[in-house]
Amino acid sequence: AKVVGVNPVRSGYNAIADEWVGITPGTDGLFILALVHELLKAGKVDLDYLSRYTNAGYLVQSDPESADFGLFLRDDNGEPLVLDRRSGRLKAWNEAGVQPELGKPWTDAQGQAHKPVFMLLAERYLDPAYAPEAVAERTGVTALTMRRLAAELAHTAFEEEVVIDQPWTDFRGQRHETMIGRPVAFHAMRGISAHSNGFQTCRALHVLQILLGSVEVP
Repeated sequence: AKVVGVNPVRSGYNAIADEWVGITPGTDGLFILALVHELLKAGKVDLDYLSRYTNAGYLVQSDPESADFGLFLRDDNGEPLVLDRRSGRLKAWNEAGVQPELGKPWTDAQGQAHKPVFMLLAERYLDPAYAPEAVAERTGVTALTMRRLAAELAHTAFEEEVVIDQPWTDFRGQRHETMIGRPVAFHAMRGISAHSNGFQTCRALHVLQILLGSVEVP
């Protein structure tokens, strides 16, 4: 396994890492989002994982005149709604057999399009402002290094996946014959949150892990 340390100072874990990436303090989140940009651009994200186990398919209220603007669309029971790929209809996210659409909006009777979370995320971070070239100077990490690290993450997660022959049943009651894991892990301590934008940095790191499908898997 390869260990990569990202820190302004090569100490602690970084001192024994296989590769150390020196970064400008406080720019970790920008560096992470450049990796997200590259993974989205290459289509190297776990869409099946996102669809099954995250809120990526939840539809977001997009009418700026609505009191619920920016919140999830919900049914009468308060359950978030998704657009089911098979039926083309709105369904509760946890309904048995539902297959949430991740890249297609749902248009209501008033002609207002409501987009799924993943679609909004992709639109935001595919913006050229998050490209490696755009953030290299601020992060102190070259665009070439960021592209290489993103490619290594993708290769490890999807070309070296872990497959365990163990049947299991998910929360919707659907049976699976194998467990699929992604051999990619992240470890972050206080340093990543020790700046004014620390919350967003931590959020970005978790978004990266989720896009790779590496949370709570073998």
